[in-house]
Amino acid sequence: MELRPPDFTDEIADSACACAGCAAARTAARAERGGGAGALRGVRCAVVATVGAVALAGTGAGTAAAQPAPSHAGWDGSRYWFKNEAGQWRWTSHHSTYAQRTGGTAQKAQQPQKSHKAQQPRRPAGEPVFPGRQGWDPAYRVYWFKNGGHWYWTSHQEKYERRTGAKGGGSAGSSPGSAPQGSARGWTAPVSSYHFTGYYGQRGSWSKGYHTGQDFAVPTGTTVRAIGPGRVVHAGYNRSYGYEVVIRHADGRYSQYAHLSRIDVSAGRSVSGGQRIALSGATGRVTGPHLHFEVRTTPYFGSDVNPLTYLRAHGVRV
Repeated sequence: MELRPPDFTDEIADSACACAGCAAARTAARAERGGGAGALRGVRCAVVATVGAVALAGTGAGTAAAQPAPSHAGWDGSRYWFKNEAGQWRWTSHHSTYAQRTGGTAQKAQQPQKSHKAQQPRRPAGEPVFPGRQGWDPAYRVYWFKNGGHWYWTSHQEKYERRTGAKGGGSAGSSPGSAPQGSARGWTAPVSSYHFTGYYGQRGSWSKGYHTGQDFAVPTGTTVRAIGPGRVVHAGYNRSYGYEVVIRHADGRYSQYAHLSRIDVSAGRSVSGGQRIALSGATGRVTGPHLHFEVRTTPYFGSDVNPLTYLRAHGVRV
């Protein structure tokens, strides 16, 4: 007589697996060995001896004939469900078996995570890298100050204020030059987190014999903003200036933003103060990444005025 495997079988517990399914199966097996189910155990052993262990568990999965049909495949809180080649529901507690039967697309069930308070962002490991200016460094969350010709850093706002006489304010994320400072009329600095390098009027080997703008040293990719409302009159490449944007403002002055790595506006477009117009870079004639910023009486080279004086006249603190 041909012996058929039972309609429902538990999966055989893996002694090396610590998952909840295998632990429950091992517990059930111990209870069966210690109870009065000797006759049932004898029949089960006979079936196993006749058709082999594969008929019961095969790859560690059980049949679902004695279980309510799941609404969908996947994890139900205690086991993984899937359909075999014949379209029958099967289950397993092993994620590896489930992933194998579903073509490796299954995601491991997520365990409940312990709740915890939001953590403050940590500064990168290692010694902070000097950003080139005094004040709060948001990247490393420290204050920088100069003492005896050397630069030092501290995590303590009180120590920074005592050494410099300046107000800290690092907890609020502010520092000298750390963010665009605007007035009530919507004017702002062109970049944030900067320090000055080349100054307006500085003598040197420039085309006009002096520096016609103000350089804001910032990394490539820094957001560049329109200093005030106006209309874009040029957005493109301009020889030594590299990629640039020129904006005409309502008072007849023009602001220029040069050496850009990307331009986000086009000629003829109206912009508002503080609106992003480009990203800083190092295109054109440069020795390093920075924003060259000019203010002019015309859109052309040679009609420059002091850009910092112009910004301060519109209430911008630079």
